[in-house]
Amino acid sequence: MSLGMEGWAGLSSFLIFTSMWLVMMVAMMLPSSYPTLLLHRTVYRKRTPAQFGGTFLFALGYFLVWTASGTFFYFAYVLIGAMRGRMPGSEQAILRAAGMALVLSGLYQCSWLKRACLRHCQNPLNFVMEHWHDGRAGAIRMGAAHGAYCFGCCWGLMVILFVMGVMHLAWMAGVGAIILIEKIVPSGKWIPNAIGAVFVVVGVVVVLFPETLSRLSSQVIL
Repeated sequence: MSLGMEGWAGLSSFLIFTSMWLVMMVAMMLPSSYPTLLLHRTVYRKRTPAQFGGTFLFALGYFLVWTASGTFFYFAYVLIGAMRGRMPGSEQAILRAAGMALVLSGLYQCSWLKRACLRHCQNPLNFVMEHWHDGRAGAIRMGAAHGAYCFGCCWGLMVILFVMGVMHLAWMAGVGAIILIEKIVPSGKWIPNAIGAVFVVVGVVVVLFPETLSRLSSQVIL
């Protein structure tokens, strides 16, 4: 599933895509969000011992945000498929647009907004203290807030999957590892900047030489 797929809109395709996206998000985001889940469970049990399932609802709110984010990528795939169908010879333009998307994600990696969202993800204790809400409804609300910060931190990295191929295990593992490193190394402020610089360079190369993208993502995907 990549830029080479033909997009088609429909309820069944939407449900299949979002279900696959949810599975992918659980696989990729659970390792980096696990410390926050553990901390929430500890605090929740002490504050509301009579109400069970709070941390499950926290996780539910968190992954619902990520599932909702998949709708943007779904409609982007549909749009790309429609362009291919209506505009023969648009392949080069699509690949160059993908290169521009890589440049944009790289620039975002170095932005103040990326750093602000990353700080919330790197420090579970601060997040829990600043955003705590009691009860089950509060747990869902906290999970959704954490998911929003996490999406703000990682959407640029998800663009890589969008370009290279959703559900491609090698790229999933690579992006998941980058996300984990960014979150568990609070002192490594240079890491997002270095990753962003690589994305910008690769994006510029793809804009200038679109066929490079096929080599990066492999002919099997495209």
